[in-house]
Amino acid sequence: MSTFIDLLRAHKAELERHHGHRITDDMRIAMHAMLRCQTEKLGQSQWYCAHCHFDDRRPLSCGHRHCPQCLHRTTSDWLKRQKQKLLPVHYFMVTFTLPYQLRPLARKAPKALYSAMFQVAAGVLKSFAHRQSRG
Repeated sequence: MSTFIDLLRAHKAELERHHGHRITDDMRIAMHAMLRCQTEKLGQSQWYCAHCHFDDRRPLSCGHRHCPQCLHRTTSDWLKRQKQKLLPVHYFMVTFTLPYQLRPLARKAPKALYSAMFQVAAGVLKSFAHRQSRG
């Protein structure tokens, strides 16, 4: 079964050719990290047991937050910790998505944009809660 990194490795040139103008610097950094992840380019760690003489060498991971290869366990561990924090009550999950038209602004002024977005989101949620509580 192919992984995302296998597909990226096999089709990176075609991706660059057809969509290179849309690929941001952050995306390029992520792709570069993923392509080097767990390869000889990043080196390796060696684990040796003096008692039984077991010698194990493992390739180093890139550690990039978007790399599916090396951060799966980290993400799983984080999710497990978050689930332990959940209260035993019913709740609703709300997702706010930033429109693609605002992405350039988010890259240039993330603090201002996300601060404004969360202020608006909080207002919307309070408004919905107020309306629902009145029946």
